[in-house]
Amino acid sequence: MKKLKLGNSRCQYIGCDEYFNSVAAFDKHRIEGICETRRCMTKKELLKAGLSVNAAGFWVTSTFRL
Repeated sequence: MKKLKLGNSRCQYIGCDEYFNSVAAFDKHRIEGICETRRCMTKKELLKAGLSVNAAGFWVTSTFRL
């Protein structure tokens, strides 16, 4: 997998190896449960939840262009 530049609020979650552009996108990708039921969303679930991948390769909660 290609390594992307991290910093500010950009992060990679080692549990699923996905990259996120913000803490909000990172938080949204986790399905909270009790211990064993806590997990990451699949790519299909991320898309259904309204997240998308921006041009830089990071999952974002919204994309809009000026």
